[in-house]
Amino acid sequence: MRERPCDRCSAPLSERKTTLEKPYKYALGGLDNLYLAGITVRECSGCGAIVPIIPRLGELHRAVAKQLLGRPALLSGNELRFLRKNAGISAGEFAAMLGIDPAHLSRFENGRRRHLGPPSDKLARAIVGVAIDLPEELRSVLMDAAQKLAADQRKRERPTFKLERNHWRAA
Repeated sequence: MRERPCDRCSAPLSERKTTLEKPYKYALGGLDNLYLAGITVRECSGCGAIVPIIPRLGELHRAVAKQLLGRPALLSGNELRFLRKNAGISAGEFAAMLGIDPAHLSRFENGRRRHLGPPSDKLARAIVGVAIDLPEELRSVLMDAAQKLAADQRKRERPTFKLERNHWRAA
């Protein structure tokens, strides 16, 4: 183990390689049950700071996304949020693509709803799977369509009526 000074308290940092028996719990991605083995972790003997060295983070996130997409169980809210963010889709656009209210998606992603239901779960996986693997020019077509759906949904959420010649009509 090599020692370096801690950036916070200047105490020595010890360095270790994580193993399958003693992995690093990776919580920065928003998932509460993700562990990493084979990376270097620096630990401060003074303040207790833990600094993981995670190479090729984008590749890690893609591998996690593909594993989540292939699981048979319904996605949890934090898993869906991880997938959505990894695909680079805003919550409003994603809700529009799923045909659900953005508030419902928010409640689900934040753990206040148990699941979206099997049809929405399958559609969400399909959207994310396509968005992750598309070349950039086709991805922009998907995202343009998502933005249009989100804009249309916002219009539907705010019905407006106009008084014309003494009669009300939908605007």
